Order: sequence, then structure tokens, then C-alpha cells
Amino acid sequence: MIDLFTVNLIVALVTITSGVLYLVETLLRREVGAGRVWALAFLSGMLTVTAYLVWQASDEPWVAIAIGNSALVATGGFFWLGARTFNGRRIRTAGIVVAVSVGIEFLATLLPGPDADEWAGSVTMFIGVASFALLAAVESRRGAMGALLSSMGFTIVLALVALYYYARAVVLATEGPQGEIFTTWFSSSITGLVSIVLTIVALTTATMLRSGRVTVRHDGGHSTLHVSPDGILSAASLSAALPSVLSRARAADELFGVVALRIDDLSQIGLAFGTGEQEAISELWRSGVRRYAPTFSLVGPADDDAMLIAFEPVSRADAPRVASRVQRRLLDDFAARGSAVIPVVGIGVALSDDLGYDPKTLVDAAQRAAKRSSTDPDASVIVAESDSEEGMGRVRG
Repeated sequence: MIDLFTVNLIVALVTITSGVLYLVETLLRREVGAGRVWALAFLSGMLTVTAYLVWQASDEPWVAIAIGNSALVATGGFFWLGARTFNGRRIRTAGIVVAVSVGIEFLATLLPGPDADEWAGSVTMFIGVASFALLAAVESRRGAMGALLSSMGFTIVLALVALYYYARAVVLATEGPQGEIFTTWFSSSITGLVSIVLTIVALTTATMLRSGRVTVRHDGGHSTLHVSPDGILSAASLSAALPSVLSRARAADELFGVVALRIDDLSQIGLAFGTGEQEAISELWRSGVRRYAPTFSLVGPADDDAMLIAFEPVSRADAPRVASRVQRRLLDDFAARGSAVIPVVGIGVALSDDLGYDPKTLVDAAQRAAKRSSTDPDASVIVAESDSEEGMGRVRG
């Protein structure tokens, strides 16, 4: 049987290597949302194995055990919070639950004092880890995350971790750490193997999930749609989906609209206030466009400075009204954030009644209208009425 220090060393090497790889990729990608939360989970895992190595090498392991136990609970909690973030759900209350649980575990391990055995606070820790793993497994089958087949490995492993740690808590509470069942099936050596499997699967799945890749296959071949976790199509995917939607709108003789939103001064903001401010505004803009766009709409980038919303308005008047509402809410978000500068958001609308159902014609006309809106102080929203800019009508927001 491998001694406990060697087991912890192997677990530490796997966990730290996986964590460093994920953190480096997170920094290189300038990850936001679920990726950042899962990065905190890997950081907590690295803290856990480091604390346990200190415990094995120290004559006074009291505080190291408390830190390791608390960090392990936090690891499970951050996996849960990351899954909620991926699905676009609020995490403030859930974050408080995680923080309170970590604090309770720290006190449960620390309060018995330095003379307590190494299993002090372990039952509480096992229940905390199992509960957060179960919550994360359930969350991974909901919403956007549940729609991705690649999240199934995440679900299965977390469900097994929850079952293992619940069983471990029951056995430890009933027969103690020296019991035959506990030493055979739930010892630290067995748990080390469970931790290695969890770490590898978590790294692989989290990396796959944040790529936001969805594949849709048809009988006569296949096409690939690239969708970010927050529901924004890539430019190529939007170009592939829009003709199909417009062809159906044409067949049903239904009104269809394309809204273009531009921020032409992002590069100037970066030069004046730094790339951090530029990236923060860009991310707030992208997420805001998706959040405020109609529910059944296609949302994706036209280029680095423009986003498109393609949808079926109720009437001609509804299209500029929707565009104006999105613009106002975006500006409110910029103001509420306390940005160093509030960018100008140009809005252009192109309607099939005026320009037909050709995707390129609609997108180009909406883009030209948005470009004019961003430089014309007299117009909040500009509706493209013809292929020429002279035929564009102004609509005040």
C-alpha cells in the first residue's frame, strides 16, 4: 500500500498541473463568466492539496488541516457556482451559501484545538463536498449547459463524487476512521484516486464547455453552429442561420427586421483609458445586446465594432421601438457601471418590407444606418428605407 504522503503528493502533482493549465488558458483567453468561476475552483483545489502536503510534513498540522478542508468545500462550491453562471443564473445568494459553508467547515476543524485528531471536522466537510457536487451535477443538466452533450461527463463524475462523499460521511460517523469499511473503501488512498479522476474530467469538461461549440446535423450533410455560453452566435454561424430564417419569412410573407448596433470608438477608448476599460465595455455591450434582444432572435457580431439582432417584429413601428429600447438599456448599463466614458451606440434598422429578404442587403443596409446613427447627433435610431443613405428615415428614441 502506498503511504499517505506519496498519495497526497501524486494528487497534488495532478491537481496543480491541471490547475495551472486551466489558469494559463483562462488568462490567455481573458475568460469571463463561468470560466473565471471554474478557475477559482481549480485555485481552491490547488490550495487544498498544498495544505494537505503541509499537514503531512508538519508537526503541528492543526491549521493546515482546517485550511485544506475548507478549500475542498470551496472547490465543490465553485464548481456549482460556475455551472449556474454558465446557465445565466444569479449567483449572489448561492455565493453566500458557499461562503457560509466554507466558514462553518473552517470553524468545525479549528475549534477542537491542536490536540484533536486529523479527522476533526471531516463529517461536516464530506457533507459539504457531497452537497455542492450534487447541486453542480443537477445544475449541469439544466439550461444551456444541459443542452450540451459534452457536459454529460461533468454530470456523471460529480454525481459519483456526491454519492461517494455522502457514503464516506455516513461510514465515518457510524464506525469511525479505524473501522473496517472505512479503511477498506473510504481511506485517504482511495479518495486520492477519486480526486485524480475528478480533476482530469473536470479539466477536460470545463475546457470543452467554455469553447461553446454546438453541432447541428442534417440529413444531407452537416453544418456547425458556434454559440458562446451567453447565447451569442459567431459571425459565421449568424451568416449561415440568417438565410434559412429569411427564406421561411419570405415563404410566409412575414415582416422581418435586422438591427445593427455599432460602437465605433472602442479603439479610442482603449488608447485613452487602457485595454482593460475597452474590454470591460466591449463585454458589457455584447452581453447587454444579447440580454435585451427579443427572446426569439438571432444575435451575433457583424464585425469588431457591430452586433446584429435579426428577429420578426410585430409591426413596422415595433422594429425601431425594440432597437431604441436595447440602446437605452445599454446606455443605462454603461452609466450604472461607472465607466470612465460612455460610448456612442449607433442603431440602424433594415426591414424586409423595404429591402426584401436578401440577407446581405438587409445586413449592409442596417450597418450603413447604424454607422450614420453613430455620427449623427439628431437621430437615435435610423431606419433604412432604401439602398442609399439618402433614403433613410430618422426615429428618435
